[in-house]
Amino acid sequence: MADTLVDRVTGREGVEAKPRIEVKVVMSAEALTADSDRPAMVEGYGPVPAAWAREALADAEVFVRRLFTDPAGRLVAMESRSRKAPDGLAEFITTRDAGICRTNGCDAPIRNVDHAQRHADGGATSAANLQGLCERCNQAKEALGWQARPGPDGSIITITPTGHVYTSPPPDTWRPDPPPLSRAEFMLRDVLLDYRLAA
Repeated sequence: MADTLVDRVTGREGVEAKPRIEVKVVMSAEALTADSDRPAMVEGYGPVPAAWAREALADAEVFVRRLFTDPAGRLVAMESRSRKAPDGLAEFITTRDAGICRTNGCDAPIRNVDHAQRHADGGATSAANLQGLCERCNQAKEALGWQARPGPDGSIITITPTGHVYTSPPPDTWRPDPPPLSRAEFMLRDVLLDYRLAA
């Protein structure tokens, strides 16, 4: 029974299973496919030969995460295929959503950062598809018949089991204030107000 509990909790099967450890090996796509001998970088160690990195990755359970660089080689974006949002991304979502649940009419604090479109349905673990939700709303959206998806403008579109559609606009907390009116705009506003009062 103890072995079964460990299997269920860790996601591994059997006592013979290899332990899961994470070693970050950074290499170009060409070096990974043997088209280049450019060295790979092992985080915390340094450069290693590309052939050694390919051989080490051949006998391991490999999870590939693509990192994108600009022409100068600086990292500019990261792809995430993991189910759970990394801590930095989760903190970004919580800040973006101003710490308040994204469900319409709910002002409870965020307790979960979860996918709008379910991960099981192909939803990406990305800022565009993640939302901050309170515990109750996060559990409710997993019930049968509920659907959600991100909108093109950062909104979340929720469809209830009865077919009602609700759109949660992106928080405008970080939207800049409009620029102040110019002297000409003030004068035009006053003229329009005087005209409206006279009519």
